[in-house]
Amino acid sequence: MQSKFEDLLRTAEDHYLQPTEMNQFKQQVGALQDRLTLYEALRDQELTIFQVVAHQLQKEASNIPQATLEQMLTRWISVLRYAAMAMLMDQPDYLENQLKFYAEILRRDDLNAINHNICLFLKQCLRSILNEEQLVLLEPFIQRIDTHLVSIDKNRELVVMA
Repeated sequence: MQSKFEDLLRTAEDHYLQPTEMNQFKQQVGALQDRLTLYEALRDQELTIFQVVAHQLQKEASNIPQATLEQMLTRWISVLRYAAMAMLMDQPDYLENQLKFYAEILRRDDLNAINHNICLFLKQCLRSILNEEQLVLLEPFIQRIDTHLVSIDKNRELVVMA
């Protein structure tokens, strides 16, 4: 799980960075600043994001018990936090390791439709509050969440609550 930034630092252990390496380093520092800005936006908007998701989920599936809804949203808050940290570190493997735990919990047959809708509403909300550059940075991590927690096995059918 070594980042490009760490690779450049290791390269500089035995010599000063050459001009091309220095340019790569500057790009990594700039990318880190962009990722940090996005991380802060997610942190600062977390409550708003999940209030919107909860409201939409309640409208679509009013039959979900309140305790189940709260439990699911709490887990999804953690999932988004892991995605944000993985994005900040530029470490997709970090997210995948964290998702292994949640996959066991969230991929239950009786939760598939709820997970699908939470993920859908989360993506919609993120599109409305983040700018295009931020969405591009976060998208690979959201896609991994979708793949590991929401996507359907070929042998199972997803019943969408909408």
